[in-house]
Parts: sequence; C-alpha cells; structure tokens
Amino acid sequence: MKILYRYLYRKLAVYLLVLVPSFTFVAVLVELVELLRKAKNLDYQAIALFVLFQSPEKIYYILPVSVVVAFFMLARDLINRREIYPILLNGISLRRLGLALFLFPTFISLLQLANLELVMPQAKRKAEQIYGFIKQKPQKEPLIAYNSWVVLDKNTFLYFSFLDLKNKKGKNVVILKHDENFRPVLRIEGREFYISDRIKIKNSKVIKIKSETEISLTRHKEYQFPKKIDVESFKRLVKVKKPVSIRQLYRSAVIAEKFGYPASYYWSKMYSNIATLLSPIVLSFTFYPLLWSRKKTNVVVIAVMLFAYWYATAFLTSIAQSNVIPYYGIFAVDLVYLLIGTVLFSRLKFVEL
Repeated sequence: MKILYRYLYRKLAVYLLVLVPSFTFVAVLVELVELLRKAKNLDYQAIALFVLFQSPEKIYYILPVSVVVAFFMLARDLINRREIYPILLNGISLRRLGLALFLFPTFISLLQLANLELVMPQAKRKAEQIYGFIKQKPQKEPLIAYNSWVVLDKNTFLYFSFLDLKNKKGKNVVILKHDENFRPVLRIEGREFYISDRIKIKNSKVIKIKSETEISLTRHKEYQFPKKIDVESFKRLVKVKKPVSIRQLYRSAVIAEKFGYPASYYWSKMYSNIATLLSPIVLSFTFYPLLWSRKKTNVVVIAVMLFAYWYATAFLTSIAQSNVIPYYGIFAVDLVYLLIGTVLFSRLKFVEL
C-alpha cells in the first residue's frame, strides 16, 4: 500500500507544481498590469523584484484552491485511465483512500504556516517598499508602533513601549542622553508622553548625572524635553513592522489591548489567517466525495462552493473586525463545510471485494 500512496502523492505533487506557478503568474500579472498602468517610475529591476516579493503572498492564497484542483485532476485521471478499479479490487475503498490522501493537504497546511510565519512578513514589507518606489507614492501612515528605539541625534536615544502615531501619544517612554565619550548624563522616564514640537512627558522622573558622585533626581507633572522635534521626521525614524504572520498579529493585538487601543483589526486578521491555514484540509475533505461522481453538475457545485467559502470567510472577517460577531465566529464557515463534508463522506459509495 505504501507504493500506491507514494504514487498518488507524487501525482498530486506534480499537479501542484504545475498549478501553483500558473495561477501565481496570472495573479501577479493582473496586479502588475494595474501597477504599470499607474507607474511613474518604470524601473524594470524594481518591477522584477516586486513580482518576486509578491509571489509568497499570492501562493499563500492560491495553494488551497490548487489543492482542490489537484484532487479533482487526480480523481479524473484515475477514472479515465481505469486505475481506480484495481485499487477498489484490492479492497481499498474510496473512504480509506481518502483518509490516506488527506495527509497531503495536511502537509500543505504546514508549508502554508512556514510561508506565513517565516517568508511573507519580510517579502510583503519589501514588496510594499518597491510598490511605493514604482508609483512614487508615499506609504500609508501606520497606526501604532511598539517596543522601539529611536535615535534623536548621535548622543540621544528614545525608547517607548507603545506609540499611537495618529494621535502622537504613547506609553512608557525613556530618553537617554550621553556625552561625547558616551557616558550617561541624562535619563528621563515617564508612563505617558505626547509629541508636538517637543516631546512632553507626564509624571516624569528626570535623572541628571554630572559625575559619578553628583547625581540629581527630580519629578515633574509634565516635563518638556529641551530639544525641538520635527514630528514628520520623527515618524519616519520610527520603524513600524506591519503585522502579517499569526505571531505578529497576536503580539500587536495584545499590546494594543494593553494600552487601550482598538485591537479588532489584529484579532480578526489573525483568526482569518488561521482559517486560511486550515482551508486546504477543510476544502479537500468537503469536496473529496464529489470528485468521484461523473455528474457534470458537481463541477459547478464545487466551483460555487469554492467562491462561497472565500467570500463568506472575508465577510465574517469584516464583521468580526467591526465587533459584530466574536473573532472565532470566522471559523463558522469551516465548521459548516466540515459538516457538509462529513455528511457526503458518510454517503460515499465504496466497494469491498
């Protein structure tokens, strides 16, 4: 049986190696045409890099559909070549065959996880930078930053736990200043701060160090850091990592909630990503029983259900972001499809000889 399953896994892998690049090329080409239509800087090297860095995200969304198509092609191939009949005659039912084949979409989900957590965050950041360069369009201002160091000048450094870049307010700030020999001369701490033309720190503690034996500590209800700050330049100094992976989204959501900032966007995106990771398994299980029927209407049913799956998941993600439903309500689509798959799988005809 191991030889049979290796043979089937190999066929599925070959189908994916054909389908995924083809679908990815089409998806990137559509976006590239739109980009070139509005491009103000036709740098072909940058365009090639944009295509390269966009590919991991396209593959992430294309793989679940490609797995379904690969299963469909496998079933058609086994039926048309009459290879399914020796399998059935050897006592392997379609149910048993399906349970073995479901290891393949499980492996694909693990690849999806590796792509999402390790590849996509860096690739997406690079693609957005190149996109802005090609269109000569300023990047959208991020909403929040956290746990960051900012170099104000060669001797002055600022750290904050949280910063709302829209309202220019933050939490847990520390400013360190050194002399030319890099010896500390000033340390300012505060739980809240905001930025106008200067950095203003509420309920602050100011430590001035003149020498090893001469240290003073004062407390202020509001302390203005004696250095003029250009707010727009300061924003550009803050390095913001746009959350993409599940870990990044979870961390952003927790930090946003901790400091009283709306976190619904991060939670909904995180649960949506988890649903996408599970989609190869869910869709393969749901559609597997329909693949063995010669009814042409089943092809239409599969296509309609595929579109319905993605649109329903996107819709639930949107209303979860608006706090209309709990974030885990996004999994309702997966549960419905698993229920449908369970019913179809239990009715799947099989032969035992």
